[in-house]
Amino acid sequence: ADLKVAAKRVAWGKALNAGQTCIAPDYLMIHEDVKDKFLKLLVNEWKHLLTKDPQQAKHFVRIVSDKALDRLISYLPDSQSPIAYGQIYHGGTYDKAERYLSPTILTNVSPDAPVMQEEIFGPIFPVLTFKQIEEVTEFVAKRERPLALYYFGKQGDYILRHTISGGTCINDVIMHIVNHDMPFG
Repeated sequence: ADLKVAAKRVAWGKALNAGQTCIAPDYLMIHEDVKDKFLKLLVNEWKHLLTKDPQQAKHFVRIVSDKALDRLISYLPDSQSPIAYGQIYHGGTYDKAERYLSPTILTNVSPDAPVMQEEIFGPIFPVLTFKQIEEVTEFVAKRERPLALYYFGKQGDYILRHTISGGTCINDVIMHIVNHDMPFG
């Protein structure tokens, strides 16, 4: 994959409406060899889109309700959380008065963590790594079918043949809904 292009598109897809869209990317599965490089690029793209202080960015919306913000905050690790919640790589700041949650990356997340059990609907990105592409397709196949699936790389045909989702984009995110001649969902 072109990591810079992937980071730019993924950052935009998760920043769009602060991740509060049904087709926002929910979690990242990154090959372990490129994880560190990709995450640095993703953080840089968020800074480019939202400035160094996303809370002050006029285009980064707030979380829809207090209840939704509380649910999102509950996904973040703290001193009381078991290690399964992961570690904050980037972000994790919030302001309840403004219903603000920064774009957040969680690493070392267990597939059993609460954040991995349902649609996140917010600006939190849990990160899982893999060594072989088959690990990705097996992971996706064992879970509820995603409404949207996004893949960056050269094995798009393999992903399409071995996964089922409401819609799939290869080397992009969210754009599968812009064709008004195609069914969605």
